[in-house]
Formats: sequence, C-alpha cells, structure tokens
Amino acid sequence: MNIPKTYLTVGAMLVSFGISSLAATTYNGNGNTSFGGPIGNGSLVLSDNGTTVSGTLNMAGAITGNAFVLYLQAAGVGFSSTAGFNDNGDQLRTAISQYGGAGSQSILDFSSGFAPNYAIAIDPGNGVNFGGLWQLANGGANSLPFVTGVNLSPTGTEGAGAYTFSFDLSSIGLTPGAGQSFELFGMEVSETGYSSAEAIGGSLTGSFGYGNTQTETSFSTYTAVPEPSTLALAAGGLAVMVGLRRRK
Repeated sequence: MNIPKTYLTVGAMLVSFGISSLAATTYNGNGNTSFGGPIGNGSLVLSDNGTTVSGTLNMAGAITGNAFVLYLQAAGVGFSSTAGFNDNGDQLRTAISQYGGAGSQSILDFSSGFAPNYAIAIDPGNGVNFGGLWQLANGGANSLPFVTGVNLSPTGTEGAGAYTFSFDLSSIGLTPGAGQSFELFGMEVSETGYSSAEAIGGSLTGSFGYGNTQTETSFSTYTAVPEPSTLALAAGGLAVMVGLRRRK
C-alpha cells in the first residue's frame, strides 16, 4: 500500500507527541567545588506526567551537613532577595533562608526575571532525612509556610548518588495538564545557613558564606507537558489540514 509521505510525517508527529510526555530535562551543575562538588559537579533531572513533577538529584559527592535548595518561581512574582528571610525554625528553613541567627546570615540576590515564591529543600541524612516544599515569606522563625513533603528517597544517607523527589504542579499554583512553566535555580547551603557557590540550573557571582552577598546571574525554565488529549487534538487538526491541502 502506497501511503503518502505527508501522512507518514503526521503519524511520526503523533508518536513524538506521545513520547514527549515521558521526556526529561537535565540541568547541570556550575562546576564549582566550594563545598567539595556534590552539587557543582552534579545534575538535576526533571520530568512530569502533566500532574506530578518527578526529580532526580544526582550528587557527585557527599552533602554531609548541608542541604540542596531549589528556588522556584511559579504562578506569580515572589522575592528579589533572601535578605528578609530570617526563618531558622529548623534545618531546612534555615537553609532556604540562608539565616542561622543574628550575625550568621548569607544573602542571595536574584536576577531580573527571576523572583521565586517557593522553595524545595532536601537533606537526605544527618538526622534530617526529609525533603519539603515551602512558600517563601519574609519574617522570623517558622515564617515560611510549609506546603507539603516531596517524597524524598532514599533517606538516612548523604553520599554520592541519585536522590528522587516529587511534587504536584498544583502545590506551586500551576494548573495540571495546562503545559505551564516555572523557573528554577538550585544551590547547596549548610543546615546553619552558610551558603556555598555550588549551583544547578544557573550561575551566581560574589562571595559565599556568612556576611557575604551572592547574586544569581542565570536561571532555568521547566515546562510541564500538556494533557495527552490536547496534544492529540492538535496533531489531529494538523493531519486534517495536510489532507485538505493535498486535495487542492
């Protein structure tokens, strides 16, 4: 049977639409080794099914005594700096705020176009053994509103390897299946708020540690997949258009 080449092309597009829902995006570290390189030489892989985002943090070394913080901007505008975050209510809030108490503060300024309003913080060991999602807010101890846990696995270890987590798009104010995007920037921070220069999904400049200010100079974007029905409808419409054009 002789099938027109144009229809084969549309068929291939339909297949590619189906596969796209399984595609993953990889964000590499910035190569910095100020804390030994677990994040700077690591990578973050994100994928989603239209409803839930799944992440894999590939750490190139032990993250002992430190946390990975992933700042997110979704569904609105957040903050231009961590300077007002003074939440040291627990280790992960401390890492997000980069604030260990009076006289023990690191500051991160965000670049134009990136104003995060959420943060994920994970610490798989050192007695923390947890990962969670918080909404960002200025204020003191326990001022960052806790949203949800992110199903961190494994826990009880901080060595090199792959650590998985997940969260629903709705938990950061996005509509499942709508193909919406969020911006991200990740970095390593100690459980006492002492910042590093190790980052994933972007870069930063300035001096790290207490009493210093760093500036995030680039960030990344992740776009969730739309509903399969939406993709099929779009591809089906394209097939009809191609068929009509061939008849002319």
